[in-house]
Amino acid sequence: MPDSAMQPNVPGGTARKRILMFGYLPPPYFGPSITYQALLHSGFPRAFDVVFVDVTVSGSIGDLEQFRAGKVLKMLGFLMREFWLLLTGRFDFCCCPLAFNRNGFVKDALLLGLARAFGVPTVIYAHNNNLPDFYERSAPWVQRLIGRTASRAAGVIVLGESLRFNFERWLPPEKIFVAPTGIEPVTPLPQAPKDGRTISVVYLGNLVPEKGVFVVLEAAARILQQRRDVRFMLAGAWFKTADEQRARDYVLREGLSDHVKFIDRVVGEQKWRLLAGSDLLVFPTFYYYETMGLVLLEAMQAGLPVVTTRRASIPEIIQDGVNGLLVNEQDPADLAEKILRLANDPALREQMGRANRERFEREYTHEQYGQRMIGVFDKLSGGGPRPQTPGGA
Repeated sequence: MPDSAMQPNVPGGTARKRILMFGYLPPPYFGPSITYQALLHSGFPRAFDVVFVDVTVSGSIGDLEQFRAGKVLKMLGFLMREFWLLLTGRFDFCCCPLAFNRNGFVKDALLLGLARAFGVPTVIYAHNNNLPDFYERSAPWVQRLIGRTASRAAGVIVLGESLRFNFERWLPPEKIFVAPTGIEPVTPLPQAPKDGRTISVVYLGNLVPEKGVFVVLEAAARILQQRRDVRFMLAGAWFKTADEQRARDYVLREGLSDHVKFIDRVVGEQKWRLLAGSDLLVFPTFYYYETMGLVLLEAMQAGLPVVTTRRASIPEIIQDGVNGLLVNEQDPADLAEKILRLANDPALREQMGRANRERFEREYTHEQYGQRMIGVFDKLSGGGPRPQTPGGA
């Protein structure tokens, strides 16, 4: 895909740093692609001269971790594009994501290595988790590449304080920057009437076992033994057809068909109407690469209480008992108990939903996210905080 350059003027004539940034744009819709889209719509590209190159190689969620010959050809195209950009222009930084699986990591390491060959300081943008474990499980040549790529970076950006450990083996603390992401506010939020006779529980995200889909189904079976007025809606794309069949078989076998509905991936107004018509969101993830769970920010914007796990940096976003409830991983009994607690207490749902909406507006809009990223690159450039300007730049 072609790259895009964001080059507006900066008030006061301040010289701007030039950043070559690699990332993903939807489709497919997954956390990093939504993240980069929000970043490019924030004040970040007004503060820096950003040349963004979309390095998306997969057309769907199910294709993300599959090897395809076409992906190799696309990768060669990205390297050629990068070579041309570095040859014909000057950049102060190269910022690139870093996958924590072998094939993806090699791709990203090549992009970062080429920038270093041109003398451009590199910045790693870590959307994944558990790099030390990936290192220990890797072949010696991959371990050497991991060490070289991480230790030679000018800095690394992680999404939460609890994720610093991923790079502490290779970088000093002052080179590890924490910048939680944000999303673009939807104004006004689409409205959808709530059914006051039922409690609507929504799961929103890619339908994979590690995100807690089957934990939700098992919790639903337990809840419906006590209350028959709870409805579950699971919206997202299935990663594997075998998982979809297993889930549908479970629903039929347990007699949940009248209470559990599978919805395909929802985007735009359809997604926000689904959230607006729900009473709470569940996200019982135990995903190995989980960092923060972007869907939690969407639920916060919609003013929903959430029930989620303590995985990765999620507790930095959701404070147990304040704006949501935290549950044990892979524990349908605990999940059922927490859902019932909210189902039985409308005042608590309202209180937590209000706290979520307020925190979203205070901390997790795309402009606040952009400001955090501006702060990272200002520090990398050796400068202090810049004055605020309209639009967040």
